[in-house]
Amino acid sequence: MDNFVFKLNTTTNTSKYYRCENPQCTMTLRTDINDILVGTKGHHSHPPEPEQIEVRKLKHVIKERAINENTPVPKIYDEETSRFCLTSLAIAIIPSQREISAMELFDGLS
Repeated sequence: MDNFVFKLNTTTNTSKYYRCENPQCTMTLRTDINDILVGTKGHHSHPPEPEQIEVRKLKHVIKERAINENTPVPKIYDEETSRFCLTSLAIAIIPSQREISAMELFDGLS
């Protein structure tokens, strides 16, 4: 939301509560069960991080392809990193092929 990254904190029968992923930030938001924004609380104590969102999208695409295809993760990584139009900041924080492969392996174990 607005180039900030939130993580799910709590879910009830009617609402989902999220908090900013930055541990020093107190910003929270609430959505209904269908992810429609209901309200926010607090303010961010840091600037937006659009590059984090770019990297998350890239990692999500790589993960989905790794799950659904037999293509080796390094090949998927190369194809997707060349396909995405990433900012220089996003390029600087992208995990390496090895880190992505390790994430896929460990995600499969949980």
